Amino acid sequence: MKKVIFTLISLIVMGSSAMAQWSADSVLMGAGSANDVFYSLQNGTVKTENNKNWHLAFALGGALDSAAVWANHNSSASYVKVYNVHKDISQWSTVTLADTATASLCFNNDQGWDQGALNMFGSGPMQYGWGHYAGSPTHDNVGDSVFIIKANGVFYKFFINSLVGIGADAGNWNIQIDTFSGPTIHDTIRYTNYPNRRFAYYNLATGVDTNREPAKTDWDMVFNRYTSNDPASGPSPFNSVIGALNNRGVKVSKANVVHVDSAFAHYGNYVWPWPASSTVISAIGYNWKTFTPPTTWSVPDSVSYFVNDMTGNLYQLQFTGYSGSGQGKIYLRKRLVAATSVNDIYSLISRYEFYPNPTQNEINIALDSKENTEARLLLTSMTGQVVFSSTVKITTGLNAYTVSTEKYPAGNYLLSVKGNHTNISEKIVVSK
Repeated sequence: MKKVIFTLISLIVMGSSAMAQWSADSVLMGAGSANDVFYSLQNGTVKTENNKNWHLAFALGGALDSAAVWANHNSSASYVKVYNVHKDISQWSTVTLADTATASLCFNNDQGWDQGALNMFGSGPMQYGWGHYAGSPTHDNVGDSVFIIKANGVFYKFFINSLVGIGADAGNWNIQIDTFSGPTIHDTIRYTNYPNRRFAYYNLATGVDTNREPAKTDWDMVFNRYTSNDPASGPSPFNSVIGALNNRGVKVSKANVVHVDSAFAHYGNYVWPWPASSTVISAIGYNWKTFTPPTTWSVPDSVSYFVNDMTGNLYQLQFTGYSGSGQGKIYLRKRLVAATSVNDIYSLISRYEFYPNPTQNEINIALDSKENTEARLLLTSMTGQVVFSSTVKITTGLNAYTVSTEKYPAGNYLLSVKGNHTNISEKIVVSK
């Protein structure tokens, strides 16, 4: 894979496509990557926030995220540490700092917004780690686990009394906090104070909850520091990384490069594993960049992502450079792809796009699938000769391929995707 060093690639800021022009942009996280940057593919940077002005974040609705509680690992995993001391509320008065010696450390997981540090020990659909669903008549989620939280060097005893289920206070979080020197403080984070937001952010030192996010419909991803359990992120179970987490509702797929094979009989050699589900919030993540000691970051020029944004538009996104955390600047380029709908209601593919068309060296394929399936990619000449074939696995959500066409003569071809309840084709023009 060709690597492009930051000092060179930052000069290459524009590309072109017959369908859409690339536009260059950058994201500035600041010195030490001290800011979270909420970003829209359509509008660029939407909001920049200091990543040390909160300690805990409380989800504000939606069945999948309604009981999530995140810890601020954005400014490093040591800024906020969460200890599950394995005690319930009846033992509140007996909790001491000595309990941290036998406690379990909790971390946010970058697989979903429902997987915050205080949710780490949930064991079922009605178990949320910090508590559980109480059922009728209140439909509240009630706390059952006491935590010790070290926030910016200060230790707090912390418990969630309830997340209110129904009524005028529905969505409110009722919490209690103690600094080990008393008294216990009871507080409420009110759902109605945060219309159209994903999370409310709470500062344990000030006892104030704040609105840090733009409206949840206004951003596609947030560039920040977060914890990842990916083995490639480092030697520890959870490591601090810098990258992008996509908003709920945004679909992402990393483009797979499908190798050219002119012999139809060999298509079985090209069965490619698919990347993680397009709904995983770290589908873009952190590993689009590579550190080369002692000081240089490099970015592959062959990696791109297809992103179905909050408005339903389909973009292709490519990173072009990274300055490192000292300056905290990320360089990228993007282009809008006008996705084509499939009219057949029985098709597993709800929409697709083949582009650029005409093309010279490669053709991009984006498929939005309703289910997991398997299909065959075929490129056929106008005389009926199959010049390329590859079997691929397609997962529910957004999928993407890049197929090289540089070895094929100029002319017209038919590009097809065929499989169970999948049959789409389009004429492709290869120009030289």
